[in-house]
Amino acid sequence: MQMMSKSDDPKGVEANGADDQTAQLLDGRPPDELKNWMTNISVTLQDIPIWRLTIPGSHDSGAYGLSVDLGVSPDRPDLQNSLWVRLFHCFALPTIHRWTKTQSLDVTKQLNAGIRYIDFRIASRIADDNLYFCHGLYGPEVSEMLDQINAFLQQNQREIVFLDFQHFYSLSDADHKQLIAKIIHTFGRRLVPYSSQLLMDKITLKYLWDKRMQVFVYYRNESARLESHVLWPSRCLPNPWANTMSREKLTHFLDKEIAGRPLNSMFVTQGILTPSNRYVGFHFYSSLRYDLADICNNCITKWLDDQSAGNKGPNIVMSDFIEWNNYEIPIKTIRLNDKLAFNAKQ
Repeated sequence: MQMMSKSDDPKGVEANGADDQTAQLLDGRPPDELKNWMTNISVTLQDIPIWRLTIPGSHDSGAYGLSVDLGVSPDRPDLQNSLWVRLFHCFALPTIHRWTKTQSLDVTKQLNAGIRYIDFRIASRIADDNLYFCHGLYGPEVSEMLDQINAFLQQNQREIVFLDFQHFYSLSDADHKQLIAKIIHTFGRRLVPYSSQLLMDKITLKYLWDKRMQVFVYYRNESARLESHVLWPSRCLPNPWANTMSREKLTHFLDKEIAGRPLNSMFVTQGILTPSNRYVGFHFYSSLRYDLADICNNCITKWLDDQSAGNKGPNIVMSDFIEWNNYEIPIKTIRLNDKLAFNAKQ
């Protein structure tokens, strides 16, 4: 891919267009190259299996729209049942919001910033028949997020996305059928069907472009997944979680997991720090972003400097607040592909 250079040399950055890019960053907009980075990827990488590429992702992708108005979501029964939350909800709900919000940008803006992995956590509500994103609180309707993704793909027909339906809370069998029907109706022929006979070594960008396929859907409820041939199982997308507040433990965990990652498989690297309930209790006045996410993102950018794309490098790199420091994590993640292309030409 050529982020800011017309060659595959990862060290070469031309001045041409730099003023426009600087203006965009100062304006809070991502560089234009991020929107179509797969479309414009080096020819050398178009026939490389996608599990060898490095791809930016967002953690809790729908958390930009979390709302205190809808109350605590069922992924946190401890908070739903908390007497403290019930008695002091005017104070408690804003605190929960500050510590569960992991993204600022809606899905369209994330996609325009190069994000190609979207993390879904789904919950139902007793009050209506809709399904919502959740992370401590209820967020946007899932149908709204899917429609944003589809609109982006219609306009960018060589971009590929990976939708990971990781967690489901209070969903009935009927809810799963409703959600799967919505997925199929929204994306139709753009969906990449799952087949145990289809080797990931065969799936390249060029393969997907030729078949006009753009959407992988991983559905981590096996009984519901079996109702449709287009949904991919959990085992096809390992997604290990460090569950730590320590930067040192996080990077050690990431290095260990990547060293042992399976070949011929997509793989998620969770570049996130996770606060404990005790920590949040003592830092209720602060937020995830300012207490942990900014520190973590700085750590992950330095960690990425030591990585390479390919068999034993990261594949999907998930992070919080993807716009942090002028989109540094998506930019560095994508640029690892430049290293892969450069090395392939040597």
